[in-house]
Amino acid sequence: MDWVDIFTRPRYKHIIMDSLRYCQTEKGLIIYAWVLMSNHLHMIVGSEGVKMVSDIMRDFKKFTSKEILRTLQTDPQESRREWMLNR
Repeated sequence: MDWVDIFTRPRYKHIIMDSLRYCQTEKGLIIYAWVLMSNHLHMIVGSEGVKMVSDIMRDFKKFTSKEILRTLQTDPQESRREWMLNR
């Protein structure tokens, strides 16, 4: 939201990477290329099996957005919390 640089900290990058890994192993996501920028993600993806890419991406976005928000709210070392939550 508002191009906030959330992915400058490793803990948020790891949420994305772990979720992508899960989608690959459990949902059949095929990742051809990806790049994680400081505030957004680009991917070229496909799917194997019966799951559609749109369904996988919907689940990926839902999970990662909730996990990033939870981490932002609960991490005691996050100095940008108030600023980011008020965006």
